[in-house]
Amino acid sequence: MTITKTARKSYRVDISLGVDPLTGKQRRVRHNNISTKRSAQQLENNLKQHYYNGTLLPDKSLTFKQLGNLYFQSYTINHKPTYIRTQRGYYSNHLFPYFKDCLIKKITQTHIREFREHLLTLNLSFNSINKHMILLKKIFDVAVDESLIYTNPCLRIKKLKIIKQKMQFWTTTEYLHFISCIREDEEVHKIFYQTAYLTGMRAGELLALKWSDINLVKQEIHVCKTVSRIDGKMIVTPPKSETSNRVITVNSKLAKMLADWKLAQSKLLPAISTKDLVVFQHKTSHPIRENFGTKKIQRICKRCAVHPIRLHDFRHSHVALLIDNGENITVIKERMGHASITTTIDTYGHLFPNKQREMSDKLDFL
Repeated sequence: MTITKTARKSYRVDISLGVDPLTGKQRRVRHNNISTKRSAQQLENNLKQHYYNGTLLPDKSLTFKQLGNLYFQSYTINHKPTYIRTQRGYYSNHLFPYFKDCLIKKITQTHIREFREHLLTLNLSFNSINKHMILLKKIFDVAVDESLIYTNPCLRIKKLKIIKQKMQFWTTTEYLHFISCIREDEEVHKIFYQTAYLTGMRAGELLALKWSDINLVKQEIHVCKTVSRIDGKMIVTPPKSETSNRVITVNSKLAKMLADWKLAQSKLLPAISTKDLVVFQHKTSHPIRENFGTKKIQRICKRCAVHPIRLHDFRHSHVALLIDNGENITVIKERMGHASITTTIDTYGHLFPNKQREMSDKLDFL
């Protein structure tokens, strides 16, 4: 490994990777046009570390495909399976087909902008495009970390501005009308939707619940996990964030409904021990989101002429109910398991009553 000063008064770092067993040619990593000797020495030290660890890659021939493989093999180890699945979807569907054979050193900011324009022609939402771009930046961050490129070509490319869609939720009247139209043979659906509406839990959190997570005496639910279906398998993981680990209190009526369902479930599935049963399990297999999702909600709504909402909108409906009852925003934040109160305000602030008139009326005594 050598550092040399070039005729242009810049520096070059050169390292030999030995002979390629396939071609018989010398493999080298060479970095040119380094402005200062100090920068060259820092780069040399970094390259030496990777060289002796066996993780140094020959940058001149590195393709985007190789970089993508490196990212998913080494930089997603601590992420949840659901996150990796989503990221692989973005990569396989759009990033890889567009950049697969490109040499990473030749990809410029202009190419990144052209890629974003390409995504726009596919009629993807701005939110989806932004997520693709975030992943692309993370992949190129790996190239920077590995000293394969000096700057990330995704830098200084701003996110597309997203116009928030109007939040969908039910009023208490609409919800009661909906729940009254659930048939007797749909008992598990009734208790599921009641729990969703009266706790604001996420779908994955509801489907991961076991009876050991519920204290019917104290009327509390301990949220400590979530479930997702990946490649046909139900995968249980910790919840979305650290603050998603929480205890939710429930009202007496819901606690009674859960106790009644527990008894009915034990008769419905006598071969399965109660400790092994998932709370909303009504067959020998683990319940899946589709059992309670949007299509099921739509079918029930047709019976009662209530406008349908998504399953996740039950969470919004719960917050709207709490706000209507005058609950404090800090309490709502803790109940919903948000990472910060900023998230609560950004998501639900518009639902709180306007306090300006009340504030102004207090000034009448002046």
